[in-house]
Amino acid sequence: MPKMVGMAVAWLRKEDWPRWLAIDHDFQPDYNHWLKRMEATVKQFEDKGTLLEKVIINPDEFVEWCDVNGYKVGSKARSTYAAQTLAKRHSASH
Repeated sequence: MPKMVGMAVAWLRKEDWPRWLAIDHDFQPDYNHWLKRMEATVKQFEDKGTLLEKVIINPDEFVEWCDVNGYKVGSKARSTYAAQTLAKRHSASH
C-alpha cells in the first residue's frame, strides 16, 4: 500500500517568533493566539479526515527561499514553501 502523504502545514516555533515579526509585518503579534488558531485549524481538517503534516519553518531559510524563488514574504509563500519542503522530504524517503 502506498504511504499516504498529508497536506503540509507551515509550523512556526515560539523561539523564532521575534524573527517572524521582523520579516513579516502582517504577522499576528501574539504567538499563543497564532498557536490556538492553528491547532483549531489542524483539528478541523483532521476531523474531516484530511491528514496534515506540520512542517517547521526556519525563518532565515524561508527568507532565502523567497529571494531565490521570487516570492514575497507572507502566508501564501509560507504555504508553498511548506508544501515543497514536505514533497522533497517524502521523495527523499522513497
